[in-house]
Amino acid sequence: MCAVPSVNTRAFFSKTGRAKYISHLDLSSTVIRAMKRTKLPIWQTEGFNPRTYVTFMLPLSLGQEGEHEAMDFRLTEDVPFDEVKERLNAALPPDIRVTEVTVPKDKNTDITAARWRIDFTCDPDKLRRLCEKEQINVEKRTKKGVSTVDLKPLMTDVEIAGNQLMLTLPAGNSFNINPALLFEAYTAEYGEQVKRLRIVRTNIYSGEREFE
Repeated sequence: MCAVPSVNTRAFFSKTGRAKYISHLDLSSTVIRAMKRTKLPIWQTEGFNPRTYVTFMLPLSLGQEGEHEAMDFRLTEDVPFDEVKERLNAALPPDIRVTEVTVPKDKNTDITAARWRIDFTCDPDKLRRLCEKEQINVEKRTKKGVSTVDLKPLMTDVEIAGNQLMLTLPAGNSFNINPALLFEAYTAEYGEQVKRLRIVRTNIYSGEREFE
């Protein structure tokens, strides 16, 4: 399949390893520089200072990894999607890999949830008991201030196996829950700091299906 000229193209990519320390702003700069090196016919904004326009879905917090992230851009000529993927990967750092290039079906406003995998160092039995509580109240910080949120009704498909946690949480432009909040609740509940976490977003969803 080929991209349609002047129509958004969606690339799914992973951001893992050392790339987790790249901020969202630096990620954008890294991707745009890579796109310029590919010589792909990527659409530029019009005006006095044209620039490559790339939109990222749900920026990750610094230190978190993603296995199925998404970004949109435009191609002004037909290029096979496999070639777009190959040329982007040749120009990007090794810890940022494009896994698929396609035509977008969903809008970024359609995103409702994200699936997470977390490797942790705290006591799994205590974490399990915390997840089974009727309420898990935490302080959520936003640009508007601090509010108290009950994580319990927001957590779905919770699985704990050894020192690994899998769960799904609300995600989107209007309401987004960072899984690190659960471990802040753990510290508040037991008075124990969780010294090391590996937080990986494995997928994003539109309703009950994968975001496309």
